Amino acid sequence: MPIAHRAYRLLARLLCLPLLAWLWWRGRREPGYRIGLTERLGFIDVQPQGFGGVWLHAASVGEAQAARPLISALLRQLPTHQLTISCQTPTGAASLREYWGARVRVVHAPVDTPGACQRFLNRLQPRLLILVERELWPELLAQCRAQAIPVALVNARLSAASARGYERWPSLMGPVWKQLQCVAAADEESGRRFQALGVPPGRVLVTGNLKFDDPALSAQATSPEDRPDLQGRTVVVAGSTHAPEEAELLAAWPAFQHRHPDALLVLVPRHPQRFDSVAEQITRQGLPFVRRSTAQPLKAHTQVLLGDTMGELTAWYRSARICFIGGSLAPIGGHNALEALGVGKPVLFGPHTTHFASLYADVQRQGAGQQVANARALLDTASEWLEQPQHWQQMASAAARFFADNQGACERTLKSLQGLLPVQPAADLRSYSQGTHSVWFDPACFDTLDVAAFSPTHWGAAGEALQAGSGRGQVLRIAHAGRQFLLRHYHRGGLMARLSRDAFWRVRPHQSRAMREFALLRQLRAWGLPVPRPAAAHQHRSGGFYRADIVVEWIPDTRNLVQLLTQRPLQAGEYETLGRAIRRLHARQVFHADLNCHNLMLDGGGQAWIVDFDKCGFRPAGPWQQANLERLLRSFRKEARKNPVFHWSEADWPHLLAGYEAPPA
Repeated sequence: MPIAHRAYRLLARLLCLPLLAWLWWRGRREPGYRIGLTERLGFIDVQPQGFGGVWLHAASVGEAQAARPLISALLRQLPTHQLTISCQTPTGAASLREYWGARVRVVHAPVDTPGACQRFLNRLQPRLLILVERELWPELLAQCRAQAIPVALVNARLSAASARGYERWPSLMGPVWKQLQCVAAADEESGRRFQALGVPPGRVLVTGNLKFDDPALSAQATSPEDRPDLQGRTVVVAGSTHAPEEAELLAAWPAFQHRHPDALLVLVPRHPQRFDSVAEQITRQGLPFVRRSTAQPLKAHTQVLLGDTMGELTAWYRSARICFIGGSLAPIGGHNALEALGVGKPVLFGPHTTHFASLYADVQRQGAGQQVANARALLDTASEWLEQPQHWQQMASAAARFFADNQGACERTLKSLQGLLPVQPAADLRSYSQGTHSVWFDPACFDTLDVAAFSPTHWGAAGEALQAGSGRGQVLRIAHAGRQFLLRHYHRGGLMARLSRDAFWRVRPHQSRAMREFALLRQLRAWGLPVPRPAAAHQHRSGGFYRADIVVEWIPDTRNLVQLLTQRPLQAGEYETLGRAIRRLHARQVFHADLNCHNLMLDGGGQAWIVDFDKCGFRPAGPWQQANLERLLRSFRKEARKNPVFHWSEADWPHLLAGYEAPPA
């Protein structure tokens, strides 16, 4: 691990407690910041039925809204997979829950420390992480690399200043650029900057801005509510404003009001925690105003409406004649103008637009907006637009055309993700706890499953004891509802077996050997890999230890390589079939901890199968793949020495390697 990443880890750990304390302190005014503090440390609820799903991370409200079209598309394409969306702000999480309800799972993202990220990933177990815009957290991404979780960046934006910042930390961020499997850039400039930083060729695609595809931003969409009190008023909306901008606008407003007596300023601060302070500013300025949150009706003399509610900015823009996009007069970098452009309104903005430089350059080039130097120039330009309605209408038409011409980003983004998305529906899963027992099971295998079913005595004479693969004990072949299964109790191996035959240090159920193997097999089956179907898993906790069992479906007419080779030699084609099966496993970055002759099988039709996935898991591609093959070769040699009759020679090994190295069919 690079020294820079070690230093980053140390800094993240040192800052973790102060950050949590700050969130708690901030929660005095905004209680939402005190919700989900344990989730930020990675302690999310374990929902095993959601394992193998998609995790999408959107930092706050803006990113969550931008991702709406993609979220809708993912829900349509993956109806059986869980979609989890994380946010860093309580307003972002609240807006997601309000908009999507129970269709998605909403959690708070973990802080970027090793423990929090590892806990979060172990409890969620996603098979794809989608980051929105530029949420590149080094430790989280390092943990995804360690667990071979592919990562995609969508609606990706990168300013020149941000790119220069990343260039200063090549040893910390270098692995991140190579890790990204897909970068769906919002504009050409961002795409070029990501490529220059080191994202591999072919992985950067310019797909456009997702927010153009948000149906809520369509010019044809209807307003969410009827506002008769706005009739007859010239509405000027200042959206997503910051402190210096509000002060300047309020100071310049009386002169504009004198020129346009029917004008109404709708002031919508960017951050909810500033609503009260902005109300105090308006009061000090002596302007008659109402707060949206009080639902008070507008009166003829009302000059300012304070938009102190969430989720209504698009509605205000739809009602407006003049739209100003905040964060651009102050040196903030600007905010997204698409909410106004989407409802067919030209925009005014200040000189500070580095966060959306490409967008605002296109807006000016297409005649859909105009840059102003300060608040007074803003209101002077607004007056010109109001006094020249034909010119304003031309700009409004240009805004609508510009928005329509840039739609389609969602379809292009979804297409860029196709190779990464789960392609098979995940099998159903049910779970329950009963005292010190935890059970997971597949309802397609068992309608119900009692804890007693994991005891060999439950099956009595109906169960057939079979020797387990590597000789650590036995498995029991059982019959249920016309199907056959194998019940395996977990035993220790090596020196530890002398101290404890089957007791393991106690862990949470999802971390136990049984549940981990069950979840892994479930994912591998979803990919169509040649592994047995997991039917049930069981953990029994006792004091500081646990014992575990797993049930898998019996694969008919199969024998392992030891059984086969003591009876007959294998054909070259059979070895090649085995090599291809191992390669398919490795291509999915699945590490098999004990790849040997007992765990490779052939059935009567010549199909290869791989079994016994205890202590296995996902790993990034590396030397372990070659080590897996070498372990298997040692296993062949060991069995040849041990068995008087064993039809294998060194000349057979190249046939297996030929199958392993063959291009996929």
